[in-house]
Amino acid sequence: MTTMIASAILAAAPRLANACATCGLADGDQALHAYKTSVLFMLVSPYASFAAIGGITYLVYRRSHRKDQNSTTK
Repeated sequence: MTTMIASAILAAAPRLANACATCGLADGDQALHAYKTSVLFMLVSPYASFAAIGGITYLVYRRSHRKDQNSTTK
């Protein structure tokens, strides 16, 4: 009896524990689209943050450098 129960659990385990969140979804499923979009946002957000911080730093540097040049020429 215990052998049958253990066999049933082992046979059902691959179906219960999919390795991929999208493996069980059909093409065109809204959940699949939402999952892929959320992964895209998670991948892009560090690059966007780095670009924003770098851009702001560059603009602050340019403005301070321009002010220094204007004050030394007068």
